[in-house]
Amino acid sequence: MTKEEKYISRILLKSRFYQADKQAFEDLFTKIKQSEDGDFKQVKPQGRLGDGKCDGFNAVKEEYYQVYAPEELSGNQATMLSKMDSSICGLIKFWQEKDFKVSKFFYVVKDDYKNVYSLLYTNAKAIATNHKIKCEILICKDLEDTFLKLDEDKMIDILGGIIPDPLNITNVEYGVMQEVIAFLLQSNAPRIKEEIPTHPNFEKKIIFNSLSKALADFLNAGQRQNFVIKDYFELNSKFIKEELRQIFNNTYKQAVLEIPESDTKNDEIFQFIVDKSSPKDNFAFHNAVYVLMAYYFEYCDIFETPKPI
Repeated sequence: MTKEEKYISRILLKSRFYQADKQAFEDLFTKIKQSEDGDFKQVKPQGRLGDGKCDGFNAVKEEYYQVYAPEELSGNQATMLSKMDSSICGLIKFWQEKDFKVSKFFYVVKDDYKNVYSLLYTNAKAIATNHKIKCEILICKDLEDTFLKLDEDKMIDILGGIIPDPLNITNVEYGVMQEVIAFLLQSNAPRIKEEIPTHPNFEKKIIFNSLSKALADFLNAGQRQNFVIKDYFELNSKFIKEELRQIFNNTYKQAVLEIPESDTKNDEIFQFIVDKSSPKDNFAFHNAVYVLMAYYFEYCDIFETPKPI
C-alpha cells in the first residue's frame, strides 16, 4: 500500500467512525479487533442472559471489552461512569461464575476524535484498584492506530473493499448518476440563503481549503467528467439543480460542525460528504458523487471560497 493509499484509508476509517451508530460502531470495532487478534470473539446478546456485559473478549489473554457509542458524547459523563461501573461488576460476576478469568477490562468509547472526560481515566484506575485487574479506556484514535498496523488486505476488508483511485473516474455511468441524485433528493434539506459568489479558480480554491493532493485528485477527475451532470441538468428542471445545491451545502455545514478541528479536517469533511451522498458503497456510486461534488465545489456551495483581492 502506498503512502497516499494509506492516507486515504485513514480518512475513510474516520468517516466511518463519524457516521456509525451504536451497532455500526460496535461492528466496526469488532472487525478491527478480529483482524488484529485471531483469538478475539464477538459476543451477541442471548435473551434474558444478555451479553454478560461484554461485547467481545479474548479468553487466552483474559481480556474483555465493552463498547459505548452514544449519539452525543457531551453531557453524558454521569451516564458513562455509571455504565462503566455496572459493566465491570456485571462482567466479572457473569464470566468468573463460568470459570473465565478476567484480568483486563477495556471500555471502548466512540469519542469521534473529541477525547473523553478525565474522570473516565481516573475511574478506570479506581476499577483497576478495586477489582485487582487492569482497566483501560480506548477511543477512536486507539482503534485507528490498530487499523493502520494491519496488513493491506485486512484494511481493505474493513473498509468494504474500497480504496478509491482518481484514475478510475472515467465515463461515469448515467444510470448510476441518476440513482445517486434520486437518493439525495430523498433528503430533507433546510433552505439556505441564495448567495452565489463569483466562481473562483478551481485549483486556487483547492489550495485555499488545504485539501490534500490525494483527495484533490478526485475533485479534478470529477470536474473532467462534469459534462455528465451538465447534460442531466439540461434535461431536467432548475428545481433539481437547486435541491442538490441545498443538500450539498447543508451536508457540508453538518460536517463542519460535527468534525473536530485537526490538520486533516477538510479532508475528513470531503469524505464525510462522499459517504453521506452515496446510496451504495462501491466505485461506481462514489465516482458519480465525485462528479457532483466537483460541480458544486466549483459553484461555491461546498468548502470555503477565497476572498477576492
